[in-house]
Amino acid sequence: MRVSSAAAAAIWLALVAFWIFPGVARAELQRVEAVGIYGIRDGARSRVIPRDEAIAKARWEGVSRVALELIGESAPSEEKERVGVGATPYPPEARGASRDSGGPSRDQLAALRDALGRDVLPYMRSYRILDDRGEVPVLFNEEPGVTMEYVVVVEVLVDVDRVSGALAKAGLIVLANAEETRQAVVVEVVGLGRYEALEVLLAILRDRMGATRIHLLEFSRERQILSVEGPLGPDALSASLARYDDPRLVLEARGVDTEGRRIRLIGRWFPVSDDPPDAAALESTLDRVPSS
Repeated sequence: MRVSSAAAAAIWLALVAFWIFPGVARAELQRVEAVGIYGIRDGARSRVIPRDEAIAKARWEGVSRVALELIGESAPSEEKERVGVGATPYPPEARGASRDSGGPSRDQLAALRDALGRDVLPYMRSYRILDDRGEVPVLFNEEPGVTMEYVVVVEVLVDVDRVSGALAKAGLIVLANAEETRQAVVVEVVGLGRYEALEVLLAILRDRMGATRIHLLEFSRERQILSVEGPLGPDALSASLARYDDPRLVLEARGVDTEGRRIRLIGRWFPVSDDPPDAAALESTLDRVPSS
């Protein structure tokens, strides 16, 4: 059965997306299993839905746990115990009070609320209910008039980068990769029409050029745009890629925008099974590609 060129292109794009996006996303997302507990006051049943309130608390728990971990990682070693990361299975706020258990204080929780806001949905990619336990008797009778509580267990997929950005903006952490973020370079590559070629290019960027993070901004069969974070600026990265010696992959720099931190490369892929082309053939092939 013959496959049309359009279908082949669609299959190629699907394979690239399947291969690239999981690798990028895993570095940015964190899956957290969170418990949401809402103490039910009889007089409030007509004003709130206990299940929804418990789910909201679980979402907050998942996001705030990641936030506390980031604060702990950013703090000096002697500060980690004070921050209380990992001291409790979920923030003490879930029980309605901050007990002296080594967890974050009320002031720290308030600072988190100020940084993240009341709605934590922007810091999540998704969530799903793992266990809806419904209304159960309270385990710790700490609030007068509350004898029942609604309990849910929720899996929250937290966007770590967004949480980090909010904490940094609020002054709660200093991003360890702030310098790397400033060194992000947009790399436009034209001419790589093979999955294997893009795979090799990404490996070169990570393993040889020191890229710490690669974001796929745009891709098609003949054009890919990547945001590359790492120690090299646009001039150095462009020159290093052009000098890289690989019999299968030839890259030529066709433009460097130092101020805009953007480079443009023309790429040609020569499978191992083919005879390596001579220099004149490569130069002729590359010269046929427009430089604009």
